[in-house]
Amino acid sequence: MNILMVYPEPDINKKTRFGFSYDLLLIATILSKYHKVRIHDYSCEQFSSDAFEQELIYENYDIVFVECDSFALKRSENLLCARSIVELVKNKSISICYGNYCYISKQKFETADYTVTTNEINEIIRLVNQLDQRIKVPEISSYDALPYIDRNLLNDIEFYDQNRHNTLLQTSKGCENTCIFCQRKGWQSKYVTHSDEYVIDEIKILQKYGYRNVWITDENFTFNLIRAKRLLRKIVDLELGNAINFFISSWANIDYEFIDLAQKCNVRIISFGIESANKEILKFYRKNIYLDKVIPLIKYANYKGIFTVGNFIIGAPMETKDSIEKTFDLIRECEFDQVNIKNLDYMIGSELYEGLDNNLKDKDHIFACAENGLTCFTLHEIKKIKTLFLSDYYKEHREVLGKKIKMYGLPYYVKQ
Repeated sequence: MNILMVYPEPDINKKTRFGFSYDLLLIATILSKYHKVRIHDYSCEQFSSDAFEQELIYENYDIVFVECDSFALKRSENLLCARSIVELVKNKSISICYGNYCYISKQKFETADYTVTTNEINEIIRLVNQLDQRIKVPEISSYDALPYIDRNLLNDIEFYDQNRHNTLLQTSKGCENTCIFCQRKGWQSKYVTHSDEYVIDEIKILQKYGYRNVWITDENFTFNLIRAKRLLRKIVDLELGNAINFFISSWANIDYEFIDLAQKCNVRIISFGIESANKEILKFYRKNIYLDKVIPLIKYANYKGIFTVGNFIIGAPMETKDSIEKTFDLIRECEFDQVNIKNLDYMIGSELYEGLDNNLKDKDHIFACAENGLTCFTLHEIKKIKTLFLSDYYKEHREVLGKKIKMYGLPYYVKQ
């Protein structure tokens, strides 16, 4: 069959950052061994309904897969464009919608011919086999039975062709933490890991083909700290980090040994989810971290030349000016190289969202603000507080960051 995989244009355009849909590329990789597969990623390609309709006519696709996302990849849903694409496909090809939004909502998406509502790769394989019974795509027996994604399938897209030295790597899926603001439980409730051998063999492939910047997509690479340290030791022993920069996301419950190993295997950026310096707020979020250990660990990572990112949230029901200032004090003391501060967002799929009054659920997400009766600050006040702090902070930190870059170089490889 002739298959088109589509990631629609995000509803809200935000600053472009590297990243592709790992699930889309994984599905494309599996199907491409038995069918003809092409990819469009309209998060970085220009979408034109006229051009897309012409392509449908001339290429005569049998199936068009449309990924319906829910904030995870591009920090925005992509449902507006997804609806347009499904309508354009009607009566020309078979449309199949899948993705995080479909897994959360458990509902048929608009006028799509089929909607996959479970985050299970074999559901998609069975559906394709049902639509073309001449060729049988084998089902996947285990997480380690998944093929390595075929990154070459993206090279027809200019953005990815120009960024061939960048890629993503997935060593695990899911997270068993209980943070009530996280919507990922809506589509991935189980924590599964690839074996060490699977991960190391894929890194060897990335090294062979000259990838220089590798973002590990795991929600929390250090959730199983013993496993994380074991993987890093193997990367160090096999000298796989000599030509590759790694970037990871982590909670703050790590130790100095992990930071030492990360530095040795060329982990250049660690993005820490801390959220608040207020224990009552962390308890409300069910964020289980040890605040007293955060500052010395971040300072040690900075000392070792690792670039640090701090992620925080403002807008809990019990948030006050004092609690916000306490969080800002922690940021200043840690001296993060980058700081992300978000307004608390009640997103579909999260426990926070499920606990909302029904009259607030007319949208897939709402911000915590006085207008919605969810915190004492107005939306404008929260945005102003964030903007003023970050402006002042980056001015204060500019000299520190400049010295760090001079001493250790940029945290990522830049093609000359």
